[in-house]
Amino acid sequence: MTLHYRRALLKISGEALAGPRGYGLDLETVRWIAGQIGQAVRQGNELGLVVGGGNILRGADAASIGVQHLVGDEMGMVATVLNAMALRGALEAAGLNSPVLSAFPVGRFVETFQREKALHHIQRGAVVIFAGGTGNPCFTTDSAAALRAVEIQADVLIKCTQVRGVFDKDPKKYPDAVFLESIHARELLERRLAVIDAAAADILARNDIPAIVLNLHEDGNMARALAGEKVGTLVYCDGHVSDP
Repeated sequence: MTLHYRRALLKISGEALAGPRGYGLDLETVRWIAGQIGQAVRQGNELGLVVGGGNILRGADAASIGVQHLVGDEMGMVATVLNAMALRGALEAAGLNSPVLSAFPVGRFVETFQREKALHHIQRGAVVIFAGGTGNPCFTTDSAAALRAVEIQADVLIKCTQVRGVFDKDPKKYPDAVFLESIHARELLERRLAVIDAAAADILARNDIPAIVLNLHEDGNMARALAGEKVGTLVYCDGHVSDP
């Protein structure tokens, strides 16, 4: 059966914004990502977006210079605000209304997250960018994406990655890695396939929200997946992933 996901939550890593540079923001890459999002909006999809901050700072990087773990996580959350503002600029340059909602107060630069406000923007065609993770340390941006997917009543979570989808092992290290067209969230965790963390998978499963893991760098992938075409790997859920 062909699926069509009208409303989606996109998860884009900070590293994706760095492009070939490997750090910071690559102008052409950010513009290209904005164009991919624009394709989806033009075909009628309603979108929210969670962005990471790894191109600017990771908690582990901060820890390496003596910053406490929790403070490092907080620094990483601040980095996501910078990326969200950059994406906002690129999306608005492409003609898309793209408010940024932060999980914690930033000041006059961005709005503070409220669920009703987010839904109001999305229902009016805006691409809402969610920054600041969950607003708490110890949670990944995968968990933030799953949480926001529930809060905006998304039909699917699209996790944009650097590879085709989910493999039985790391395809960058193992040439014989096998691509998986679909997998249950529980099996994903049991096999320790580092694609979506346990907390995120559990949130999605409890709320019966599937995820699609795809290659962000293939033109049209995002729009095709949302239109119901077989793109990437479908991670399906049917209840609490920790159930026996």
